[in-house]
Amino acid sequence: MKEISMSSNEEALTKIVELVSGFTRQTIRSKNREHKIAIARSILGSMLREEGCSATRAGVLVGRHHASVLKYTKDHKWNLKYYPKYKDMYLAVQDEYATGYRAAKIDHMQEQIDVMQKSIRTLKMNTTKLINK
Repeated sequence: MKEISMSSNEEALTKIVELVSGFTRQTIRSKNREHKIAIARSILGSMLREEGCSATRAGVLVGRHHASVLKYTKDHKWNLKYYPKYKDMYLAVQDEYATGYRAAKIDHMQEQIDVMQKSIRTLKMNTTKLINK
């Protein structure tokens, strides 16, 4: 799939939708019509429009025609009111976006902690070997 250049807001929203939904951007942009993927795609398209992205640009980013993005935007209020799975995912994405991508930062920090702990264990083993020689 062709790589698309994105603004920082577009990139942030896409990463947050990936994080919350559990689907990669390639999967979201794919032709797959699985229910959960379609919800993630609809939320991404709708939120891109909320952030000022044109329907054409949002369509490129979600891998759909701009008319699909207009439909996502039109159905957004109805989905929030009557569709619990949509509402839950949308609120989770919105919360992440509003709070500065907290979960992504925590995951990155956890990876750094794991690397540091591994380095400490290695250093302790090497120190023990040196002392025992």
